[in-house]
Amino acid sequence: MSQESKVQILKDRAEMLKKVRSFFYDKNIIEVDPSIINKTPTIDNNIFSIEAFPLKDKAFYLHTSPEFLMKRLIAMGLKDIYFLGHVFRKDENGKKHSVEFTMIEWYRYNISFDGFISEVIDLTKLFISLKKIEKISYFDLFSRFLNINFLTSNISDLKKNCEKFNILLSSNFSKDDLLNLLLDHIMENLVSKETLYIVYDFPKSQASLAQTYVNEIGEFAKRFELFFSGYELANGYLELTDKKVLKERLKNKIILDEKLLDSLKSLKDFYGIAVGFDRLFMLKKSLRDIKDAICFSIDEI
Repeated sequence: MSQESKVQILKDRAEMLKKVRSFFYDKNIIEVDPSIINKTPTIDNNIFSIEAFPLKDKAFYLHTSPEFLMKRLIAMGLKDIYFLGHVFRKDENGKKHSVEFTMIEWYRYNISFDGFISEVIDLTKLFISLKKIEKISYFDLFSRFLNINFLTSNISDLKKNCEKFNILLSSNFSKDDLLNLLLDHIMENLVSKETLYIVYDFPKSQASLAQTYVNEIGEFAKRFELFFSGYELANGYLELTDKKVLKERLKNKIILDEKLLDSLKSLKDFYGIAVGFDRLFMLKKSLRDIKDAICFSIDEI
């Protein structure tokens, strides 16, 4: 890419940052800028935190998301808030991933599940012209595109499906690992590239910090993700506010965020989502490599 082209892209990027802030300003959602340094690492088994040592030998962590500190701000009374800034994830470096990237994260009270999804779609439309939008449950997605009932499938069944699509496997993959690989395969190869897919009702085992609920076929996480043109764009929850349940989910973590756990008593039902700004901008500008969408990649510093 020429220097002139990169300069224009960065000017366009600045304009989109301005539009995102205007989007939230018009909805009276307050911007917050919590510390990028946390005392605890991420709880996500598939994401790794970067250690930092601002106080001699005591390890802190660059945030992979501002989630925990934002929830503590909500508990203080800020309610509807958003963050637009940089987050950090160890060893994520490729055409779709960067160790340091820009995230949009926001939290909303007094809104329905469908209303929150509509708000997320409206933000997405700042970047992408959407011809078709489809909401589909995780169960129906696997049933339609792979003819799989993920509830009754075991590890052996899922491995056979992965092998059918030449997906590389490790011997110690869990059922959720295999489901994630198959979900990626569906989104990258089997669905329409012109449709925005909102996938909802994830497996209970993948609830993370989302609430769960029971319907006629099983228990599911009140969680949804957005996919477009092979990209995962966003991950949203009806946020878990039960301290006992959250502590149980975090019991195998070395470090618990006790301040977050203590703040839950002040929280009622609310929704939250994290959206990748850089990926949306890549789609807007038809860029194939994230390094072309940001000022400098880690390889260019």
